Amino acid sequence: MAPRAQKAPTPTMKDVGVLAGVSQSTVSHVVNRTGKIPPETEQRVRDAIEQLGFRPNETARNLRLQRSRTIGLVTDRIASSPYAGKVLRGAEEYAWERDYLLLLVDAKQDTNIEAAAVDTLLARQVDGLLYAAMSWHEVDTPDSFSSLPSLLINAWHSPRRAVPAVVPDEVHGGRLAARAVLKEGHRRIAYLGGPVDDPARIERERGFREELAAQQVPVNEAWIYTGNYQMRSAYALTHSILDAREDITAFVCGNDRMAAGALLAALQRGLRVPEDLSLVGYDDQEEFADEVTPALTTVTIPHYEMGRVAAEQLLGSLESGVAPVGATVPNQLILRDSIAAPRRA
Repeated sequence: MAPRAQKAPTPTMKDVGVLAGVSQSTVSHVVNRTGKIPPETEQRVRDAIEQLGFRPNETARNLRLQRSRTIGLVTDRIASSPYAGKVLRGAEEYAWERDYLLLLVDAKQDTNIEAAAVDTLLARQVDGLLYAAMSWHEVDTPDSFSSLPSLLINAWHSPRRAVPAVVPDEVHGGRLAARAVLKEGHRRIAYLGGPVDDPARIERERGFREELAAQQVPVNEAWIYTGNYQMRSAYALTHSILDAREDITAFVCGNDRMAAGALLAALQRGLRVPEDLSLVGYDDQEEFADEVTPALTTVTIPHYEMGRVAAEQLLGSLESGVAPVGATVPNQLILRDSIAAPRRA
């Protein structure tokens, strides 16, 4: 019988140190991200780790540091929806880069599931918690959510408890949308917003008004319209607006679906976009805004960036002991094909 091949010994920190020409304690500092190691020394250690295939004993390290190196993320319904999923990717990718595992629970807009999810994650000894909302609004997380370092994403907490949040700059986004058509020379601009009590609509409209005021363009209150963020709503609004005001040359819309509804109505009336009517959307909805014809100029909500910033703040808090403070992440204008200079002066 052929002799059984012997398994190669598992490389140790000592082996890494010998190959890199450093002490075992230096290897430990690099692996555990502790101490100040010169960049060139750290690189030698990481090269040796890769060459040897060294893997630290995570269980022993976590017991020593009293950490699980996991963080929990609860969402209201992001994981079960095709929209805003980049929040999850941003948080997960940053956590993975820092050797943390992200555990996700989607609550499907059920407060009972939210409470159970937080309790379950705490029982699994996560080091910190994130809560991400599908749309920008006020939330009221379970009391136990704040028992660890925690952050909200795309939401703010009810007044009963202060929880830091990473949120989009919706006012700035509204200004960007208005600026896009103003820059092309438009002055007769209609605003097709969402519901009047929607927090995002309030902030975006505020930005729209601020940008017009900054460029000394009067806001015509008769040209501020209310919809429900759906295509059918904007389609009907566009027909009624153009029936009454054929001289309007641009629509700034509350989201991309409303912009698409306005586009369909304009085309049905024989208008060309952007030659006869310019359109700006909002959200930069994936596999939608850039797929319609013409592709929509729109303002993107920084979902990926919010997720990444939140994870960065949370892990920074865990490593420094300093409480996270939250952040406001800027939106960006995505210029495509749906705006042009007005033909009518």
